[in-house]
Amino acid sequence: MTGSGLGRSVPADGCDQFVVEVRSVNGKGLTVKSRTPHEVAGAERLIDERVRARLRRGSVLVQVTLQRAPSNAAELVDEARFIAVAKHLRRLATTAGVAPPSVADVLRVPGVVSSTSNTELGDEPPPGLAEALDAALDALTAARAEEGAATLATCRDQLADLERGLATVEARAPELVAAQRERLLERVNEFLAGRGLSIEPGDVVRELAVYAERTDIAEEVQRLGAHIARARELLDAGGEVGRTFEFLVQEMLRETNTLGSKSPDVQIAHTVVAMKSAIDRLKEQAANLE
Repeated sequence: MTGSGLGRSVPADGCDQFVVEVRSVNGKGLTVKSRTPHEVAGAERLIDERVRARLRRGSVLVQVTLQRAPSNAAELVDEARFIAVAKHLRRLATTAGVAPPSVADVLRVPGVVSSTSNTELGDEPPPGLAEALDAALDALTAARAEEGAATLATCRDQLADLERGLATVEARAPELVAAQRERLLERVNEFLAGRGLSIEPGDVVRELAVYAERTDIAEEVQRLGAHIARARELLDAGGEVGRTFEFLVQEMLRETNTLGSKSPDVQIAHTVVAMKSAIDRLKEQAANLE
């Protein structure tokens, strides 16, 4: 959801020009902030509506600059006020021992430039502002689409890594009960050796049944596989997938954590760590999806 776009209006002769820059960064929802010159300070609501019509997620900043037509700029400067302010600022700069003010510094002082211009705000935004904003949003949308394509490719790679880890866990799981049976018999026989005692087969069966139930991860494996498949479907379908994808990633992490906690096997534990790393990368990428 990160990107930027720049748009400029095409002014008629003697008219002012609008320059609009739109920037967006990741966000759970959509927030819109705008910075406008005082001549069009009432345009924030209209800017907000146009942005929300085009975007669904992200923290968006709209910066509007009004570039005066040369003829307008000359007429709008209060010459007497300009000279007075320049002298005052120059005296302050000398006293403070800093660089003297530039022309731009003087023009920024309120009252030096009149607020009267050929740009006025009515019920609709000035045509130049709408034109520049739409161009900036077009550029931003294109940039976000390009980033989104790269993000989708990365997400698919991470899903593939996660799926390979799940296959390793699924293949290893059935071996755990057999391995536990061998360890149990070996330890018990060592303990009973020399005492003339032997373990009953039924006792071994009961112990293994308890162990198998405690370490059974079949449901977690099935659910995690379903989440991965659903995530792929979302990415392939396109559209607004960000929030649903983030929810799936959370569920993937939940199931993977359960896998790790239920299995005492070292190989599975190492695989789970790698799977959680892939999920963390998916979580980061999910924030980039609209």
